[in-house]
Amino acid sequence: MAEPSKVMSLNFDDSSSIVYINMEEPAEAPKRELKFSRLENPNRIYFDIDNAVLIGDKQQLVFDKSVIKEVRLSQFTVNPDIVRTVITFEEGFDTSKVKLYCFNGNIIVKISNIQLGNDYFNPIYDETSESLSYSSIAVNSQIVQKVPVTNEINGSPQVMKEIQEAFANSVLNNSDGKTYDSTVSVDLSSGLKLRTKYFINGYYRKNGGLLISGLGQMTASKMFYLDSPKRVVIDLPNTFVDKKIRNTELCVDESCKDKARIGQFEYNKARVVVTTDTPEKYIPVYSADAQSMLFINADKLNHTDLVNSVANINKAFVKKIDTKTNELIFSFTAPVVHSILRNDNSLNIYMFNVKSYNEPDLIKTFNNTYYKPFVLSLLPQIGVRGTMPLNKNDIVKIYQSADGKAVKILISQGIKEPSEILAEKTAKKSPSKNKIVLDPGHGGSDYGAIREGINEKDITLDISQRVASILKSKGYKVVLTRDDDKYVSLEDRVEITEDETPEIFVSIHVNSAVATEPKGIETHYYHDYSKSLANVIHRHLAKDINTKDRGLVKSKFYVINHTTVPAVLIETGFLSNPEERAELVSDSRKQKTAKAIAEGIIEYIKERK
Repeated sequence: MAEPSKVMSLNFDDSSSIVYINMEEPAEAPKRELKFSRLENPNRIYFDIDNAVLIGDKQQLVFDKSVIKEVRLSQFTVNPDIVRTVITFEEGFDTSKVKLYCFNGNIIVKISNIQLGNDYFNPIYDETSESLSYSSIAVNSQIVQKVPVTNEINGSPQVMKEIQEAFANSVLNNSDGKTYDSTVSVDLSSGLKLRTKYFINGYYRKNGGLLISGLGQMTASKMFYLDSPKRVVIDLPNTFVDKKIRNTELCVDESCKDKARIGQFEYNKARVVVTTDTPEKYIPVYSADAQSMLFINADKLNHTDLVNSVANINKAFVKKIDTKTNELIFSFTAPVVHSILRNDNSLNIYMFNVKSYNEPDLIKTFNNTYYKPFVLSLLPQIGVRGTMPLNKNDIVKIYQSADGKAVKILISQGIKEPSEILAEKTAKKSPSKNKIVLDPGHGGSDYGAIREGINEKDITLDISQRVASILKSKGYKVVLTRDDDKYVSLEDRVEITEDETPEIFVSIHVNSAVATEPKGIETHYYHDYSKSLANVIHRHLAKDINTKDRGLVKSKFYVINHTTVPAVLIETGFLSNPEERAELVSDSRKQKTAKAIAEGIIEYIKERK
């Protein structure tokens, strides 16, 4: 059988209602022809990706205030390898409007008509935070990079053709030792396709710095520094580097004191490294068309070299996306050459060819918004710098319009480190004695694991309510993060716990696997101060529940990582095991589980006194 395709990630673009499944296809993979089936109660569609394996755990998107309620991606079967996508819609939505496309082996599900104009934004800077959720995420508005598909969805087919030909020629020029003339026609139907959004084919010294150029849409991430020797590093995600220039050392300056290399760090990520005595001096300068970057020592930067046309700030708009995410859009009279610098305490954006702005209008726009601290100031000669204070864990994403005349800044407020929160809480108030926060996993539109019509969210709520009843009868104070079938985000579960300042936090879940054989109980902890709580509760579970003891596991689940009191996450059994599933839904198993958890909690609290 042919090598299976790898299904890498599930994304959603809420500005144009596109579900995008990123895949890595083997070179010999045949063209896919997909079709979906419609189901009712609830209103949903599904389609299968044959001969494919899902990399990582199942993936899930849950939506609020949208015609789409949920998107699930999971390994449906093995031998044969089939990945299944299920999209659930609100009742009454006409699923005949849904269209399915394949592009370069990737899959696009178009939910509704797409209308794009000059305000179409592409990502130019992206700080990706580590995913600490279980195996799903909940979103109200998730903005991801748009996918170049056809001219119906994005841009010119001719541009895409040029990128693909440049990539194909690059591979051909290096695969058999022969040299091909640049005018040679490349047959793109052969399956030789570029699966990134940016192709680097230029890398040379210019204007005292390192110029990186290519075709497509460049996106950068946050710079970082390394020692022995000193060097500055910047990664370019979703980027492929021409093999002719990979790992070639280049002198950045005439003295050759600073040297640079560019390599293919991952299959879809380029890494630029400059070895220098002054790494903190380097800044990236991005062209107005987002197709090139000048990486240069700021002391050697001549602003006037960057100015081909002068722009002014025309207008600014501020919008609150949700409780933690805010958006700022600048519009300009001409395309903007810019630089983005981020450190732990601030964000700095340099707009090198901007000459002026209306300060009173901007102050009025920023007033009483999250962006009120955003300060603009003029640079020497020409240019404007925008500065805003940030916390270390805030996540910044910056987008540029297709015509280069607008920049969108999205800042998601990050959660502080547990040690920082703990210090703040300790300064404010001590934990409430004999108070416990119980966290029934999942809920509402987040079903958790599902087998044979049985939902994880229902079992976790039932067990949690039984634990609460036992504890309350013994005189303990109990807070449930949810007491009915409703959706509660991971962040809100942590926030509830921090506000309540309990002695402990216990999250209750049901496990699942692709195979039907695994069974048993697990107790997860992350911080060392939670291990004794995990030990006590797990000992009671192992003694009282007749199933496999899978032991303690140190895991970086979101809620037990970000909760500053002793915290554990309990997997009460496997819903995917038919025998254990029958037990998990029984009153007897649920009551035994609740009793064991309650007794473990009581023993732990008494031992602390």
